Amino acid sequence: MELDLIKGRHQNDNKHPSILHFSLNKAATQYTGSVLEQCAVENGMVPVSIHGYAFHTNFPYLDHLTQEEMKEYQHIFKPAGYLYSVFGGMVEGISDLEKYKVVLMVRDFRDLLVSEYYSIVYSHVAPWKQGNKYELFVEQRTTARESAIDEYAVTESDRIYQTLLRYKTLLTDKYQNVYITRYEDMINDFPGWLGNLLGYCELPVGEKIFNALIDRNEHIKPKGEDVQRHVRKGICGEYKEKLSQETIEYLNAKFSSMLLAFGYKLDGVHSYNNR
Repeated sequence: MELDLIKGRHQNDNKHPSILHFSLNKAATQYTGSVLEQCAVENGMVPVSIHGYAFHTNFPYLDHLTQEEMKEYQHIFKPAGYLYSVFGGMVEGISDLEKYKVVLMVRDFRDLLVSEYYSIVYSHVAPWKQGNKYELFVEQRTTARESAIDEYAVTESDRIYQTLLRYKTLLTDKYQNVYITRYEDMINDFPGWLGNLLGYCELPVGEKIFNALIDRNEHIKPKGEDVQRHVRKGICGEYKEKLSQETIEYLNAKFSSMLLAFGYKLDGVHSYNNR
């Protein structure tokens, strides 16, 4: 499917506005993508995982390209009939982006760094060796395993900050059709989070499917911490017990503007109203 779209061979006559799903790694990216995929298919849309395809092949991560470099891949994006899920950073140069349903899912950036550390050290699946991402992944895993969690959080904080800054300047500051949703909303009120998400995306599903999604969410919730699982713990505010006070103060200062921009406070309480 992805290759057909990349080569310009795929067409879909569905008229539903295409959905662009942006996120941050460890903000329930794959899980939210699977929810959107099931509901999009129910509405006749075609799910596409360009980022996932790139992860296992030599195809570039589109969010790593400049707007000029993206021109070569502009044809991949069609404003109707497709779910593009999920990108881990802003993709520049998508034409007519205002015609899409745009979802941006975020997570408290301090919790995100903690979760990312445990993921890369213990549970994250490695890319296929046939692609060009494997060696970099092994290098990143080795570096993480040789680092304490506080060191990792401080070292990687600038990368996360730059991803957020790009989302802010290239997406949320420029477009009004961006629906910002949070990991914390999903954890604290999954039915409400799901209903709001599907409402924005205009993806109606029957009561049976809606309730099945709620039931599935209940079944995958961890009963305790398991560092070997993809869903390791699934709680909010974990950084307060995993990171030193010095590291927390560093991250608070580092992310203060982004915490405010995306609806978080320094104490972890969020107050953002979705657009």
